Amino acid sequence: MVKTQSLARQDPLRSLKENLAFHIEEYHHHFYTATSANHDIGEAYIRGLFKTEASWRNMERMNEELDLSGDGQQRLQQFISDSPWSASALISDIAVKTSAFYASQPSYQCRDVGYILDESAHLKKGKQSVGVARQYAGVSGKVENCQVGVYASLVWNTHSTLINTRLYLPESWTDDPARCDKVGIPADQRTFKTKLELAREMVQADLKAGVEFGWVGGDGFYGHGLELGEALDEMGLSFLLDVHCTQQIYPFKPQLQVPERTSPRGAAPTKRRADVEALRVDAYAQQLLPCQWQTVTVRDGTKGPLKLAMHVRRVWLWDSEAETPTQRTLVISRRLTDNKLKYSLSNDDAITTPIERFAYRQAQRYWVERAFQEAKSELGMSDYQVRKWLAWHHHMALVMLSLSFLVKERIQQTASCPLLSARDIRLLIIAMLLNDPDAVDRRIAQMDIRHAQRRKDIERHYRENDPDSANDTG
Repeated sequence: MVKTQSLARQDPLRSLKENLAFHIEEYHHHFYTATSANHDIGEAYIRGLFKTEASWRNMERMNEELDLSGDGQQRLQQFISDSPWSASALISDIAVKTSAFYASQPSYQCRDVGYILDESAHLKKGKQSVGVARQYAGVSGKVENCQVGVYASLVWNTHSTLINTRLYLPESWTDDPARCDKVGIPADQRTFKTKLELAREMVQADLKAGVEFGWVGGDGFYGHGLELGEALDEMGLSFLLDVHCTQQIYPFKPQLQVPERTSPRGAAPTKRRADVEALRVDAYAQQLLPCQWQTVTVRDGTKGPLKLAMHVRRVWLWDSEAETPTQRTLVISRRLTDNKLKYSLSNDDAITTPIERFAYRQAQRYWVERAFQEAKSELGMSDYQVRKWLAWHHHMALVMLSLSFLVKERIQQTASCPLLSARDIRLLIIAMLLNDPDAVDRRIAQMDIRHAQRRKDIERHYRENDPDSANDTG
């Protein structure tokens, strides 16, 4: 559980403004071009992401908040839309530095670091923004006019930050050269690629860059079928990918053979069949006995320990085309609060891998969802009003740089301020950017009150859900 800590000493928090400046300075060299340094306007844009009100982070409002002299709005627009600095180089550097920062922490173990793939939609109007189309948007749960990015998060314990992205281009874009020309899509990016192909590209790129992680994760879209799992097998990577309840499995290895001809009429059978019927994972789960579940405590949370009933076993997959069935480990978790089931497949061995490790990895996607929420609510990830390829990638790179700062600060401030949130950091930085010490004092006092109430709520949940842990107050 989160231990009770005194928040009387807030000195480290008063350095947030300077810490942000130092963090950005680590990446200054990425903003240099042949004709301009650009690091000052890059730092200004990041301050704008922090200061500007949610849903209003366009160039005009950011310029108002930053009070840039002269042609500030035009400079911001040129920096994002037209300046040739490399977003991909900056993103790669963020990934490597985040990986190294995790590795520098005392409790770090590489096996606990997940490289989790997911997508996020950004709702947009009109047809001019790069990649925009009528497509499924997870943020609304239906087909919308939107752009979709495939993202990679680096997740360690309760910390997650975005470290890579690819903009998904529907075929309505890749099949239209004039449309691609208009928004500046590079020639080598105009070949249609599925989201799974984009995900594989990111994994390969970050491996090559030196990013360290113990396993790859993803939701049911990325776990569906054999494609991504086989690609990760070839890379020698451990994975745990969620699957849908309709996923077909064989609890025992099927024997494959061509059926004997049963009638003189018609063509003789040529396709092999399994000697047993496949079973849906939800149907398999319904057959399990109580003794086949094991209760595992995954982590301490704000509402008591997160405990899951877990079932793990070896299974086989076959798509009717492969030469042999593929062996996988089926991981099923059941939440004790509402009996909701979650299904995943892994290439780790079901016998030698601790069940606690499967439970930990399956539960880590929660922190990815939190990272997206913070990137959107606190840093304007979806608030941009740009149309070009370059601008989309520049904006995402600067959001990732800002998000990595939030994660770094929360880790570094854990001892003195264990309940520090991304919003706490942002509000404090806004007050500091106003150069108003009284405003900073008020923010810290307000935060003290919020955190004290949260600690009381946490302790109450532990008393109700886990009385023994409630006595552990540190």
